[in-house]
Amino acid sequence: MKRKMKKILCTMLAALMVSGTAIPAFAETINFDVTVPGDILSRKALKADSEQRFYVTGTGFNKGGTLYCTSVKYEDASVFSHSAAISPYLLKNNAMYRKYAEPGKFYYMTTNASVSGLHVTGRYTP
Repeated sequence: MKRKMKKILCTMLAALMVSGTAIPAFAETINFDVTVPGDILSRKALKADSEQRFYVTGTGFNKGGTLYCTSVKYEDASVFSHSAAISPYLLKNNAMYRKYAEPGKFYYMTTNASVSGLHVTGRYTP
């Protein structure tokens, strides 16, 4: 009986160890609220993975127009991305970084727009 319990316990511990090492790291997603011109920056967000793309999704637009989004490393503005454009007709987009974007660092999103007074809410993942 003791041998059977030890075998079950060892199997359960081995399964727990294997499943614990397979937990992936996800980049932080934050909500943003920008108005161009004026408040054109998002809050900073932690980049937890080594994927060399950032993602942006628009959830609300006050009028038609295109928002051009660029991801920038918080402590080193020489690390930034190509521009990703979103609009009421293209809500999701992504773009690659121009230089290696190091994980474990903070990034923020800066924006400009095709029309003045464009107010957009959404989500940003560095």
